[in-house]
Parts: sequence; C-alpha cells; structure tokens
Amino acid sequence: MLASAAWTLLTWPKQDSTMSMWFWSRLLVFPIVGWCAVFGLRLFYHDEEMTRLAAEANTNESDRAKAIEFAQEPLAVMGLSYVTAMEASGEGVASAIAQKIRVLKVMSPRSGAKALRHTSLSFSEDLGMPDRYQAVFVQLLASLKDPLDDFPIDVPFSVRLQLPKDADQTRMAGIWKACWLKCGYTDAPVQLLDSESGLMALDSWLDIGGGPTLEKFTLFVAVQLHHESPENSAEAAAAVLLGWAPLAERRGLKPITLLHRPVEAQMADLMTSLPKSLKWGRATATQVNHVWQAGLASEDKFAFLKKSGDIGLQASQTKDFSGVHDIDRAIGNPGTAAGWLSVALACEHAWRTTETQLVFARENSLRLAVVQPLANEHQMERIQ
Repeated sequence: MLASAAWTLLTWPKQDSTMSMWFWSRLLVFPIVGWCAVFGLRLFYHDEEMTRLAAEANTNESDRAKAIEFAQEPLAVMGLSYVTAMEASGEGVASAIAQKIRVLKVMSPRSGAKALRHTSLSFSEDLGMPDRYQAVFVQLLASLKDPLDDFPIDVPFSVRLQLPKDADQTRMAGIWKACWLKCGYTDAPVQLLDSESGLMALDSWLDIGGGPTLEKFTLFVAVQLHHESPENSAEAAAAVLLGWAPLAERRGLKPITLLHRPVEAQMADLMTSLPKSLKWGRATATQVNHVWQAGLASEDKFAFLKKSGDIGLQASQTKDFSGVHDIDRAIGNPGTAAGWLSVALACEHAWRTTETQLVFARENSLRLAVVQPLANEHQMERIQ
C-alpha cells in the first residue's frame, strides 16, 4: 500500500493539480482497496487452510483411535498346559517360580558327559528322541483334556507346532497327529510354526479384518528337547489354546485369561516398545505387578530393568524385584519354548492372582505381551 502511494507521488505529472479526485484516488483509495482485497484473499486462504488442517487432525486422531482399538483386541485363552522339570505343587509351577523356587542345578546329562547346570525332563525309561516327543505330547494333551472335550466340533480349529531347528519336524508333526487322534479328537490341520516367528504369529492373526481366518481357535504347541543339554538350558514344553474372544463369548465358552497382541522389540527401542505393549494390552505401568521373562541374555534383563524402571513399571519397583519372575533362573533357558512357556505361566498366574501380567521373552528377537485376567463376568462383553 505504501509502495503504491509512493509510486503515485513519484510519477504524478508536475503540471497536474494534486487537488483532483483522481490524484487522491490513486494516492489513497486504490492502494487501500488493493490492500484490503489482498488481505481478504489471504484471510480467506488462511481460514480455509486452518479448517482443512483441523479436519485432517480430527481424521488422523479418529484413525489413530480406531487403530489403537483394533490393536487392543485380545485373544481368549481357553486352556493351557506345560511340562517342565519343576514339579507342580497344588498352585502350579507359576506360583513356585513367583516364590523364587529353583530347580536349575549342576547335574550330569543323559550322555554321561561332564556335569553342568541344566534341567531335563524325566521319563520312565531311556527313550529315543521320537519317543520323548511322543511322551511330551501325551502329557500336554492330558492336561488339556477338559477344555478340548468341551470344545464345539463345528468351530474352525487348527494346531501350530513349534519345534527346535534340529528336530525332524515333519516326523514330529506326524507323531503329534497320531497322539491327537489317539485321544479321540477330530482330525485337525497341523502347521509347523517357524521358531523365529513364535508369539508374533498372533500379530498376524490379529491383523486379519474378519472372516473364518480370524474367527477361529488355534492350539499353539512349543517343545524344547535336547540331544545334549547346553549349560543353563531347560527342556520344557507348553501348549496354549487360543480363540477369537467374541467367538468364544458367542459359543458360551469361558476363557481363563485374555492374551493381547505381542510387540516385537530390540534392546535399543525398549523405551517405545514397552509403552506400546502396555497400550495394546490396555494396561498402565502401575498396573503390571508381574513380569515373566525367559530366553534372555544378561544384557536383555539389565536393559529391561532399566527401561521399565524409567517408565515406572510396578513390577520393577518391588523389593528385590520380587515381581520379576525369571524362568531362566528357575529352570534354565527353555529355548524354542521360551515365548509360549512364558505365556502359559503368565496366564496361570493371572488366573490365580487376577492381576495383570507382562511377558518378556526372546525368540528371534524380543517379544512383549500383556496378559489380562478376567476380573469379572462382564469383561468379555467390553471387548466385543
């Protein structure tokens, strides 16, 4: 506006009068009108842009809320079983480990080699590896008899079998199938689960938008046996029967606990992965009184204690870390079964204590998952 007025003064002919209407129009009126027009257009653009940004922010917030709600959908734990070297008391192995009972000790391996710290499963006689797997499968199925017997035969059902890399997996899957059929159950498809996938198979399941691939039940079985037991190792097995929670509710099946979506993590990103797992598990740091960890290196455990303490995780604030239950120290490193054994013990403890549990285990990478108890009969209604 000032530039336009200055231009008028500089270019106005000297012989023309400055008292004319045209002079004052060029000097003041036109610059003011032009400035108002430009300002009005700028204000209009600003208002339109702010409206667009507000709408975009609302959409992003709505999408984020929907994404979080989707990620928080749990799976119903319908049954569980496990086999370890620790004898289960009346309250189970989870309670024994929570009381800091240990069975990991120096002992001679089956091969008769040098004694070392480990635990191994006991069998009635000296069995070959296939027979040992068969004996473990039979024990797991025996503990799952009640939930499997009550299971509707018309719901989609499958088995995911996770075994060590050095096992003859195809043969062991056949042995599992024979044990399954011998128990009188209807033939169910068996799929070998990559040991590097482990708990993250649940993430893929929960990513499905709907249909029979989502609304189903699956029995996850993980077994770790050794030809020669390494130092600080454990032989163990775990089986967890999971189902789509709304489907379980519709069929009148009562879960034991709820298992939320697992999070894959690295030590470097624990400060973001840990809060994410809590958010997906509908839990706060102060609600988690128990952590179940297995398959971890010493640096994993140190990093977790530091990061969990930084975010105020209740289990890390307990005296002598009594809320952190170290399966590796109690029975040894369960190897391939680390993730699923941690889940099974966390579910058992959640059922007994009605408290939120956190699983922290290493498979191919670190895994975090929240287990929520069924505090009351209305909780299943809230997750639909």
